[in-house]
Amino acid sequence: MKKLKVTNNAWDSNLLKTNGKFIAVNWNASGGGAFAVIPIEEVGKAPDQVPLFRGHTAQVLDTDFDPFNDHRIASGSDDSKIGIWDIPENYKFHDHVDEDGEPIDIKPVKFLTGHARKVGHVLYHPVAENVLASSSGDYTVKLWNVETGKDMITLKHPDMVTSMSFSYDGNYLATVARDKKLRVWNIREEKIVSEGPAHTGAKNQRVVWLGNSDRLATTGFSKLSDRQIGIWDAFNIEKGDLGGFYTVDQSSGILMPFYDEGNKILYLVGKGDGNIRYYEFQNDELFELSEFQS
Repeated sequence: MKKLKVTNNAWDSNLLKTNGKFIAVNWNASGGGAFAVIPIEEVGKAPDQVPLFRGHTAQVLDTDFDPFNDHRIASGSDDSKIGIWDIPENYKFHDHVDEDGEPIDIKPVKFLTGHARKVGHVLYHPVAENVLASSSGDYTVKLWNVETGKDMITLKHPDMVTSMSFSYDGNYLATVARDKKLRVWNIREEKIVSEGPAHTGAKNQRVVWLGNSDRLATTGFSKLSDRQIGIWDAFNIEKGDLGGFYTVDQSSGILMPFYDEGNKILYLVGKGDGNIRYYEFQNDELFELSEFQS
């Protein structure tokens, strides 16, 4: 797809998300925040005017698809709200227009309100339907009942959360924050079960739960600005990372980790890198396999 007007916002989140049916792209839009949704079978050049998911009064910072409903998506915004949206049936990015040929924008089903500052990350629960996590500049992570619109749980942090990841069974949530600490929370009990210092560099860190295991992977920077990967025992973080940090390189882009449980492969994508690295995870070790050059 060409001519996509991707947001130029400097906030550190994923600029796009996909669920295998649609791709969501944070859009560079005037008049408040917006994002676009593109069916994956639509290719070619984007129209000059496109249908957008509009309703936020400030830039959209993150989106996430509902794992139980391919046509539902959540958004977090600089306006401190979370939007819940339904993608219309038979939706077309190139042809969602009125009788005059003008694009028809999509409005939110509802907003979830309760954060005091920007909502930087949204993440659906992997096994509980209608449960959504959000992290905010107010130093909290909230878990919401999307159906009622109420926040059920608030996890308070000493600084802003830069990444979060649910365990495979959804009982635990791993977070990393700007205080450079990695934490694992028991969600039901609303308490920390394990925490400790992670990467020492000043830039933001990311975390991903390594599938159906008690292992976490983090990405971050050393004090000398080396990009690093760390592997952790989720319930013994205070003992430090397992086997020492893996140094990737000295590039400046924040590394985003994604894990494929079926293949036991960790993918690393750095903003501005132009490549995707593949690592096999086995016996608490990472083995570099290859990389894909764009």
